[in-house]
Amino acid sequence: MNDLFKKDITIKIISVLIAVILWLFVSNSTNPFVPKTFTNIPVKIENESYLDQNNYIIKNKYKTSIDVTIRGRQEAIDKVRTSDFEASLDFSQIQSVNDKTLKITGPICTQKDVQIVSVNPPSIDVQLARNKNGTFPVELKSNITMKPGYILVKAPTMTPDSYPIFAEESIINSVGTIKASIDIKNLDRDTTQTVVCKVYNKEGNEITSLSTGLKVSVKLEVAKEVPVSLVTRGRLATDYIETLRVIEPVKVLVSGPADELAKLAEIKTEQVNIDKVNSNFTASASLVVPEGMKLVNSPSKISVNISVEKLVVKDIELVQNDISILNGINDGSMNYEIKTDKLTVKVKGRQPDVDAVLVENLKPAVDVSGLAEGTHTVSLNITLPSQVTLMSQGNVEVKVTKAPETPTLPVIP
Repeated sequence: MNDLFKKDITIKIISVLIAVILWLFVSNSTNPFVPKTFTNIPVKIENESYLDQNNYIIKNKYKTSIDVTIRGRQEAIDKVRTSDFEASLDFSQIQSVNDKTLKITGPICTQKDVQIVSVNPPSIDVQLARNKNGTFPVELKSNITMKPGYILVKAPTMTPDSYPIFAEESIINSVGTIKASIDIKNLDRDTTQTVVCKVYNKEGNEITSLSTGLKVSVKLEVAKEVPVSLVTRGRLATDYIETLRVIEPVKVLVSGPADELAKLAEIKTEQVNIDKVNSNFTASASLVVPEGMKLVNSPSKISVNISVEKLVVKDIELVQNDISILNGINDGSMNYEIKTDKLTVKVKGRQPDVDAVLVENLKPAVDVSGLAEGTHTVSLNITLPSQVTLMSQGNVEVKVTKAPETPTLPVIP
């Protein structure tokens, strides 16, 4: 019995082994292990905001899909679809701009009884760069000519006067300057112009990718230089004359509507009273600015200094020999004689001017044209410089007589 029992166990074991072998044979024949490759499985991008938060940019076009090879029973493999795979690319794994590859997380297959054999590619190649902020002042190149009589009140102002630029670090580091250029001829009024800016690298070449959309508003403030006209009322004291008038400033800057400004020839002062002034005079005078206009960088009052001098009278004594006879008959038939021995002429003017008047400068003379025989009172003609006034002209007695006849000598045959 023991031998039989032992034989029965052996037979049972052999039977089980045979059954397993037969099952494996049948299974491998009807549902074998097979591989299968799935292509273009999409990779889910995670933490993409990490790039912006840390100013990273990816310069190359990277793959967003992978190929996955799996292995399993035919029956299980047939159930797998592309959507059953999960793979992701997590940008938060970036440590520095020098990273060259980013590992793909996964993939996993949600279907059971399959095994992932290979993934292609297992990582993504990237070219990383980092963005950087930079703020650069705008340099204004101005070519402005002013209409005669007009000036710029101050240097042109720009809004904004600098620009922030956000770009790749290497580009920011290469920026040299931002330039704007304005060109105006015969400027005679306030104006504001929008000017396009250009970004240049340190070698002076334009970086066109950064120049797009950069503009500044340039404001120009203009004034007209106008002479000051001093307005006075009254007259100086008798026998006083103004010798010098000095005002400060002699010109002021005025701004206002362009059309009205073009017509403005002078700025007058309020009236300054000089009535009966008999000494040097100092005062201040307010400027009268037309309505709608205003003074620019100029005082509202001017200083006035007027120098005056008292006129003096000088007596000049003339004698007979000083006086010339004009327009007499020159054929010898008439004689003309000045009978006045002495004559005093009075002249008035500034001291230096009257001191310069001499007898020979006066050229005293009498006009005897048309005078018959006899003694006549004739006005004395005097020549005076314009800055001197003749106070008394005087008269001269002139005696006119016929010349004696010369006897005729007999002719001897």
